[in-house]
Amino acid sequence: MHEDRLAYRKALDDFHRFRSKAAMERFWAGIRGESLDLLPFDKVSAKLRAVNQTELGLQEVPLDAIIGSVNRTGDFDRNFAPLSADDGMRWANVKAAMTSPFTRGVPPISLYKIGEAYFVLDGNHRVSIAKEMGLDTIEAYVTEVKTKVPLSSSFTLEELVEKAAQADFLENTHLDRILPGVDLSLKQIDNYPLLEEHINVHRYYMGIEQNWEVDYETAARDWYERVYLPVVNVIESSGLHDEFAHLNPTDLYLLVLDKQHHLQEWLGTALRTEKIVDYLAEQQGKQTRNTTLPADNQVGDEFLFRDILVAISEQDEEQIALTQAALVNRNREGNILGIYVKPEHNLAKDELNALEARFYEFLREKEMRGKFISVEGDPSRKLREFSLLSDLLVLKLRFPPGESVFDRISSGIIGILQSSRRPVLFVKDNSQAVTNILLIYDERERSKDAFFVAAYYATRYGCPLVLVNIHKTDPANQESLIFAQEYLRSVQVEAKLIELDEEELAEQLPTLIEEHQISTVMMGGYESRGLLGRLIASNVDRVLEIVDIPVMVFR
Repeated sequence: MHEDRLAYRKALDDFHRFRSKAAMERFWAGIRGESLDLLPFDKVSAKLRAVNQTELGLQEVPLDAIIGSVNRTGDFDRNFAPLSADDGMRWANVKAAMTSPFTRGVPPISLYKIGEAYFVLDGNHRVSIAKEMGLDTIEAYVTEVKTKVPLSSSFTLEELVEKAAQADFLENTHLDRILPGVDLSLKQIDNYPLLEEHINVHRYYMGIEQNWEVDYETAARDWYERVYLPVVNVIESSGLHDEFAHLNPTDLYLLVLDKQHHLQEWLGTALRTEKIVDYLAEQQGKQTRNTTLPADNQVGDEFLFRDILVAISEQDEEQIALTQAALVNRNREGNILGIYVKPEHNLAKDELNALEARFYEFLREKEMRGKFISVEGDPSRKLREFSLLSDLLVLKLRFPPGESVFDRISSGIIGILQSSRRPVLFVKDNSQAVTNILLIYDERERSKDAFFVAAYYATRYGCPLVLVNIHKTDPANQESLIFAQEYLRSVQVEAKLIELDEEELAEQLPTLIEEHQISTVMMGGYESRGLLGRLIASNVDRVLEIVDIPVMVFR
């Protein structure tokens, strides 16, 4: 017993209260499936490939950051509460020495530091008492242990397998030295060999390209800058990582590239990473930000619509939709994906084969590339899903959205327009190349997307442009019109401006199309994506109803 008997008896009472409180915390942690085990330093440092030590001297260390011990893991839990009642006498003696006014106090403890986490070398009881007293920091002599993988102060034993796999990967590849500060960690640790293979394959093809053997360090840096970073930048900017928060960026990098490889093998064409990200998210019921809509910086691009999805139907005997897609595609490296969505009553196999044969015969005649696929499911959903692998969806319009509430609620066309992430080009009975454009313009963002595409055609191909501004008293409408006029002047496009009220549009549109020999109408889509958009008729519905030429609608 400590010579200060009063301090000792109080400390002994504190010991029992601390253990009782800790027992309840361990009970609830067990219910939640959480571990409150203290982490063993030797096991952690070995698994994480400790490489050297540095003496940091005397420091004030946050108590919450002390998560393990060198040799007393069986005596305390994660909060340094004593596990054995037999430890009461020693614990109380140490606390009395720390708190009694008749003693000199106790010396600083000794800690190992790995990353932001600390492990007790000497002073486990002092840490326990400091935590029981509610202190925030403790004085300690600190030795920093460098490992392949740093730790956070919230590290748990369950994470050790994950961290150990990362350390083994870094030991094999030395990427912590080649790419210092770069985090390539995986949650799906079985994929570390696959990640290493990505670098080795990149090294192999670099050697073929440069006609000499490329060293691993050079290949790894080149892979990181030219392959890994561009993909991860798309993942982050699209919001895919937000949707898959349980995975690390490198997990998603492997997931996206695996999906890209399989789709490109299946469809026989290269696919941009942005499209793969959108498609992958759609399949998983996730939502990404649209990173592939037309923007003002695309006006200088060589081709706007490289990959086009066409809905194939046995009712389109003259292949009008396919012809329209061919007329829009001006890229020799472009690709046309023909999709047939099987209805409840499937075509006989020979009829489906005939559709496929006609598709490929058309492409041969046009000297174009493409792929025919048939899928099962809801037509609107499948068209939306596969349109994400394209730049444009082309549909033959047989029945425009009706006027009645019942017709509008059940309209598949409205469903496609509300949910599509890509522009939709509707064609009725006559397919036409894009030559003369009539743009229906207002202040909405969807209308601005249509504007940039119209400006692209006017700039690159010299297509005459008629800009019909839907006049409103809203100041935003005038600001949007001023922006359009200034932009067109900046790219040296002369457009004919016509201002109409919404009521005048349906009445005058046919005359304007005939007068200016318009080949294509471009416009923004529905304002609302919900039921309201289905119930209320819009300019889109009126245009699709009265116009016989192709209409390109932008979401």
